[in-house]
Amino acid sequence: MATSGRAESSRGRRRPRSTRNRPTDDDLLDAARAVIAEVGVERSTMDMIAARGQTTRVTLYAHFGSRDSLVDKVVERELDEFTEWMYAAYDEIADLPYGARARHSVEATFEYARRNPEGLRILLGHRQEAEDPGRRLYQTLEPRVAARLRENYTARGAEIAASADTLASLLIGMSLDVAYRAVIVDGADIDAACDLAVTATMAVLRDVRPDQLQAIDASLERPAMPGA
Repeated sequence: MATSGRAESSRGRRRPRSTRNRPTDDDLLDAARAVIAEVGVERSTMDMIAARGQTTRVTLYAHFGSRDSLVDKVVERELDEFTEWMYAAYDEIADLPYGARARHSVEATFEYARRNPEGLRILLGHRQEAEDPGRRLYQTLEPRVAARLRENYTARGAEIAASADTLASLLIGMSLDVAYRAVIVDGADIDAACDLAVTATMAVLRDVRPDQLQAIDASLERPAMPGA
């Protein structure tokens, strides 16, 4: 599926590996990403990461101070890269019709999964561990998607409030969960998975009525019952 030249230049590019004898932070983060994607955060050790990066534990500690700090850096980099990717996709389609924007956003999610399956596995593939990067990813993307939803419903003459966040979470969740199953769990064809996610997204946007969203907003505005 096509992406614009600007998106191609700013997204999905892995940094070139250093040719110097001394590894860079990015070299070491690449090695840590590969290990964490393979065995998960809890089972990753500095020895495993050092072996993957063809370096030593001493070097890892010199660069990052501790295993937890190294893991945090890996997660933060993957969150930043996926967020940058999706924000660029949102910016590219600001002038498109609403349905086309929704389709492009889903396709951008799956294009990222195609280019960086290790990053997706780190963000979504180890949900039972103490830190859940996937929840942080939702929290990062939801405000942008919710703002777009409010704009769309306002253009249709319907004002919605907090329910836009609920709908945004649903839409993001569908794409990420289908990508998670396709790339990480089942190994399904990513184009077929993307097509399913696009169809589901368009069906939700077509069938969710403004009055359903406004009913959620109205329920949130009612004061809680005593003792509730």
